[in-house]
Order: sequence, then C-alpha cells, then structure tokens
Amino acid sequence: MGDFNTMFPNFVNQCLSLKTLLTPIAFVLITGGLIASTIASHHNGAALLQSIGRIIVFVVLLVFLPIWGNEIVFIVSDTVTNVLKVDPAKIHDEYQAALQLKKSSDGNSSWWEKLINFPSIMEGLISAIFMVLGWFASAIEWWAYILQTAILFIGYAMSPIFIGMLAFPSLQGTGRAYLLNLLGVMLWPLGWGVAGLITQGVIDFMTDQSFLSSSSTSGTIDYSLQNLMGLAFLGIWIIFSTIAAPVVIQKSIGRGESAASEFFKGGFGAGRTAATTAATTAASSGTAGIKGAIAAGAMAAAAGTESLAGASMNDGRDSGSLIGSLAQMNNRAHERERDKAEPKQQSFPPDDPTGDKTVAGMLDKSHDSQG
Repeated sequence: MGDFNTMFPNFVNQCLSLKTLLTPIAFVLITGGLIASTIASHHNGAALLQSIGRIIVFVVLLVFLPIWGNEIVFIVSDTVTNVLKVDPAKIHDEYQAALQLKKSSDGNSSWWEKLINFPSIMEGLISAIFMVLGWFASAIEWWAYILQTAILFIGYAMSPIFIGMLAFPSLQGTGRAYLLNLLGVMLWPLGWGVAGLITQGVIDFMTDQSFLSSSSTSGTIDYSLQNLMGLAFLGIWIIFSTIAAPVVIQKSIGRGESAASEFFKGGFGAGRTAATTAATTAASSGTAGIKGAIAAGAMAAAAGTESLAGASMNDGRDSGSLIGSLAQMNNRAHERERDKAEPKQQSFPPDDPTGDKTVAGMLDKSHDSQG
C-alpha cells in the first residue's frame, strides 16, 4: 500500500502554509500573555522570570512540535513492532510460532500421522482463517495510518493558536487539552500493543496441548472446543481491537481513563458476541452458519467504528471536543425551534380571581368563529 506523502503530495505543503499563516497569531497571544503576567506580577521579579521561562517554552514548542511529534510516532511504532513484537496483521505468524513452540515435543510423529490427525487438520483451518483476519487487520491498520497522519498534520497546522492560549491562565485548559489529544493520536500504535497482550494470551490458550496428552477421544474433543472458543473470540477481537485500540489509548491520554478497563469492556463485549455467534453457527449448517459468522464479524466492525465515532464526538455530552460542542449547539437549536412551533398553553389559577381565564376563553371562541 502507498505512502501518505505519495498519495497526497500537496497535503503537507498546505498544512505548512496554514501553520505559517497562524504563527503570527500565536506570537500575538504569547506577547499578550507576557504583558498580562507582567501587570499581574506587580513588579515581582520571581514571577516575572517564571513568566519569561514559560514564554520560552511556548516558543520552542511552537517551532519544534512537528519534529518532536513525528519522532514520537516513529519511536512508538518501532517499539510496538520490533520490541513488543505486536502486529494485528501478523496474527497468523503469531499463532504458528506459538503452535510450533507447544508442539516441539511432537517432532517424532510421522508425516502420515500428522496428516490424518484431526487436531492438525483443525489447526490448519484455523491458520487459514487467521490469514484472512490478518489481511483485514492489515487493511484497517493502513487506514488508521492514513487517518493518524492526516490528523497530526492538521493538528500541527492548527497548533499555533492553542499554544498561544497557554500564555493566558483562563485559556490554559483549552490549550492543554488540545496538546494532550494530539499526543494521544501520536500514541495510537501503543493501543495495538496493549491489545496484543490479550491476543497473545488467547493464542497461548488455544495452542495449549494439555488435553491432547491423554491421547483419548475426549481429549481431542476438548482440544477442539478449546480452539473453537479461542477462534470465536479472536475472530471478533482482532477486528474490534484494531479499530478501537487507537481510540482507547487516546482517551487514556486525553482524559486519564484506564486503558485496561476500556479494553476489558470491549473484550467482554467481543466475547459475548462470540458466544452468540458460536451458538448461532452450531444451530445452523452450511451457508446459514457462514452467513451468521459473517454477520457477527460485520456487527463487531460496526461496534468498533461506533466506538471511534463516539470518542471523536465525545458522545455529545460535554464540550470536550469541537464536534461534541457543535452537537450540543444543534440540539439546543432544535429545542428552540420546537418550542416556537408548539403553542404554549397559558395556566390560570382555579378560582380565576382576575378574570383572565374567562377573557382568554372568549377570545378563543371568537377566533374559532372567525375561522
């Protein structure tokens, strides 16, 4: 798949032009913040030096944010891929490596015994399914890379305004939240690393050979059920976690939420869907069972996409995001239009001491007769 700069050759230059256009605004805000701090310090030398130090930090951040941001993205991606060895697109390779490690003691079996062995046939089918899942995960990762790069470039372009806000105490919260969300986008690959811990745990469970040690029919059945349970979970978890992992890590950085709790909540949801899928597939046969599995996978992908949209919009419950604020404004506008459209009923006291209720009734009757 192509590189972002190759696919969008003018995008970076346009973002640089926007950043250049907004940089003078940042300097105006920073200068205004320094003047305000100087007036508020009442000639306090220590407070003035502290304000000057913050201004220097803001200017350095304004200049080097894109460079530092790209370096953070590279370091995180390299660490997750080469150090943690986590890549959702390589689920097939991870399964094969774990399987070979667990079956190293079975090296004396002949090729004919391995060929007619039912667990080996099932493992081959699972490996083929994991190849397909890896392809889907690879496509999702590529789109996530495109989205991450676009968000970061636009974020760098808009950053001068929010860095300038840091110079004013009343606007520091907005500027800090913007930079934290930008940092969360830089750390998207770390979410795949955390999700990979759960994936690896399920693979270890699937490749455990304890049931086969008895060399009995019940052991083979139990091992098959063990693999089917793991496959049902991973078939949904791989797609879900590949989509949701960037969202989880961004929420953890921007809002201080626990990444583990978010992942386990998503994992339990994936497990519940997997159980439903297994029951539906077992009750069906042939094409119906395949359709049930495909439908469950589509629902899992939709759930992950819903998580991504919900996190981006902040569910419209507060002003933590721009889209959430716009959603609140839109809801309030609809409420005002509904209030205007619906006629308001006047309320009068039961005894009608002023006679307003009687007059209103007479006016209504007069309008009805004229109509």
